[in-house]
Amino acid sequence: MKTTNIAIIGAGQLGSRHLQGLKTASSELAITVVDNSDESLKIAKERYDSIEEIGKKTIRYVKTIEGLPTQLDLVIIATSSKSRATIVKNLLAHSSVRYMILEKVLFTQISDYDEIGNLLKKKNVRCWVNCPRRMFGSYSIIKNSIDYTHPVKMEYVGKDWGLCCNAMHFIDVFMYLTNDKTFTINTEKIEPKIYESKRSGYIEMYGTLRIKTDSGNELILSCLPSLGQPAHVEVRNGLNYFALDEISGKLIKDGKETNVDTPFQSQTTGILADSILRTGFCPLSPYEKSAEYHKIFVEKILEKYNEITGENSKTLPIT
Repeated sequence: MKTTNIAIIGAGQLGSRHLQGLKTASSELAITVVDNSDESLKIAKERYDSIEEIGKKTIRYVKTIEGLPTQLDLVIIATSSKSRATIVKNLLAHSSVRYMILEKVLFTQISDYDEIGNLLKKKNVRCWVNCPRRMFGSYSIIKNSIDYTHPVKMEYVGKDWGLCCNAMHFIDVFMYLTNDKTFTINTEKIEPKIYESKRSGYIEMYGTLRIKTDSGNELILSCLPSLGQPAHVEVRNGLNYFALDEISGKLIKDGKETNVDTPFQSQTTGILADSILRTGFCPLSPYEKSAEYHKIFVEKILEKYNEITGENSKTLPIT
């Protein structure tokens, strides 16, 4: 039987959770984990060892891409955004890859999006971007109830949730709910100040983004330094009203409360891997679609970044 070769590049906080998820996949896998940090590899190994194995797995830990097999069925790239484009190029120069999952924010420079997109096509790699809310049961319930004869207004308000880092998650699920193709972003309500991100070398912003589609649907994202109530999602659509607290797993639909799951990454990666390896497809947004969303977002936030800093940078340091 042919060995199914899987790789995770980047064994930090998120990469190690992907690794735990792979251990729960029912497929038999030969997994290689790549990270140049001994400490990250140690933590990844500890987290992997703490999960009960489903299906037969073998695992190796290496420090460079050159340690990977030259034939790979699936690669998950969970590094930070600054290095991701270079890593994709180096990987595809070393290995033949069938399927790939990339973390968001994809890249820090606009020019990388088309360059990597063209490379993926040239190398015949089917790729998705990991915005997993499309897999959540709560958003499936909302989507199945949408009345498309009326506009959708979605709002997410929370304290210190990482507007630059995490806005793409909500933009992606909003586009999933509305079936729209493109959007515009208004940054007028963003504070005129740049903050250091929790991750060294990256930045954050506070304030409100307003996202609108040509069909009149609207998404409002507000990240505040303080808030007197839990972070929550609200969706209004005709006579429909939904309130979702992802942390507590509570969905209110037209006044009635339902318990819903908000799965961790370690609970979704195995499902994704099994789906991709068996069918060649998964619920995530394909690269081509997500890259278009990213370009709109990164261009607009970069414009705001340059306005605030007085720079003329072509690189947006968000991850």
